[in-house]
Amino acid sequence: MRYFFTFFVAIFLLIACKQKVLTGKELEDKLKETKTEYLHKTMRAGTEVKIEDMTWYPDKERKIYICDFKVNVHTATSDTTGIMRASISQDFDKVDRLQ
Repeated sequence: MRYFFTFFVAIFLLIACKQKVLTGKELEDKLKETKTEYLHKTMRAGTEVKIEDMTWYPDKERKIYICDFKVNVHTATSDTTGIMRASISQDFDKVDRLQ
């Protein structure tokens, strides 16, 4: 009986710890959040960043998302809107700015 209970607990933990697959609005929000965090880490202090729009598509072979962000960057001396392209890993740990 003890082995059955141990087996049951192990199966429960495996199922409970499985990463949730994001889709739709949740995925888009997570991609925006990841890019915003990346920009805050890499830009100068005092720079405000706002992502206004985003388009993305998955690259299943390389297991990344290719994203185009319309970004408003505001500093003490300038206010600029432009497009940035980045690749974001599917686990949201790695961001590479492509353009």
